Amino acid sequence: MESKIFNPQAKVIIHLKDVYEYFKKGNIDPITIEVDPSNACNHSCPFCISGHLHLSKYKGTKLFNRTMFDKDIFMNLVRDLSKTKLKSLNWTGGGEPTMNPHLKGAITYLEENSNIKLGMFTNGSMLERFNLTEIVCRTHTWIRISLDAGTPKSYDQLRVTNKTNNFEVVLKNIKNLIETKKKIKSNISVGIGYVVTKDNYKEIKDFANIFKDIDVDYCQFKPEIIQIERATDRKNEQISEDFWLNEAVNRLDEAKKILKDKFQCNSYKLEDLISSPETYGRNYKECIGSQFQPCVGADGNVYVCTNHRGHKEFSYGSLYEKSFIEIWNDIKKKSEVMNKINYEQKFCKCSHLCKPHESNKILWEIKQNLKDKNFKKNLTKKSNYLKKIISHSEFI
Repeated sequence: MESKIFNPQAKVIIHLKDVYEYFKKGNIDPITIEVDPSNACNHSCPFCISGHLHLSKYKGTKLFNRTMFDKDIFMNLVRDLSKTKLKSLNWTGGGEPTMNPHLKGAITYLEENSNIKLGMFTNGSMLERFNLTEIVCRTHTWIRISLDAGTPKSYDQLRVTNKTNNFEVVLKNIKNLIETKKKIKSNISVGIGYVVTKDNYKEIKDFANIFKDIDVDYCQFKPEIIQIERATDRKNEQISEDFWLNEAVNRLDEAKKILKDKFQCNSYKLEDLISSPETYGRNYKECIGSQFQPCVGADGNVYVCTNHRGHKEFSYGSLYEKSFIEIWNDIKKKSEVMNKINYEQKFCKCSHLCKPHESNKILWEIKQNLKDKNFKKNLTKKSNYLKKIISHSEFI
């Protein structure tokens, strides 16, 4: 309960009605959907979970695909989503979402034709290119800009930038966002992200000092997760617990003292990295969380989750062949894909600490206790309490 924003288990419990409906029917509209407007990116972050799609070192490989979401397919998707009970949508990647020139049109359509809440993950370098700053402030619940460094030099080296997308450009765009937010009296939450890696952990304090006096709403810290495409040894896939305990945690404590209420941390991932390096906390037998938070790739495929984007064996179908609603309601196809993940592969082709990981923990527990009246009664009480204190509950 440390974080009122980054708490997937709490958010699942808030949507208890939807959870029970899913277990009863076997299919409901997603709560959250991740949409990749672009697989291309103007940065080259080595820790990107979708680096296999766009980093130059993967060029020529089977998964390399720097495609951009086609305008007609893109607009058909948002029209389709506006007809569902979807609660929230995140623009993400893939690549850098703001590189797609049709993103603004998609946002405008959803603003005018739906009650879907919007969020955006971005590197923040291209908000001005397609004049996105004001519309994002007007329409979005939150925007999170990935910075991941504490000095301009290391930022530009780590991300391989140029004068059009470097540290100074991003910092300027962040300040413009904040000014615009205040000018139009927007309620958008502006967050700054920091993925802690072996390359940048020494700059955590520098980063905190930059943003202690800049009027962002929060700074989010989360540990680097080695996705399966980068893993060389599945038994020792992630960075060792010694690093997190001896190098990272104390620096995060320093950042918390500097940032105070602005400090946010995905502590549940750190806990799994430190306390259970054998399983990384994966004690569930089914990936149920993915049924509430799928991903639509820039290639038009509806994927199980963000960690499987690009892998066609984990696609439910293509928007070039069927509508999203048709794909999502094809329970037979979805069951085939999920049976492969859950029972044939038993997660052997899944990254640890994946997007639905934390949701899966509580959903598996709920499934195991569906007939326990006391368990369900207590969960309902907890749900009512959490609704009062958790922020951005529509975004799992």
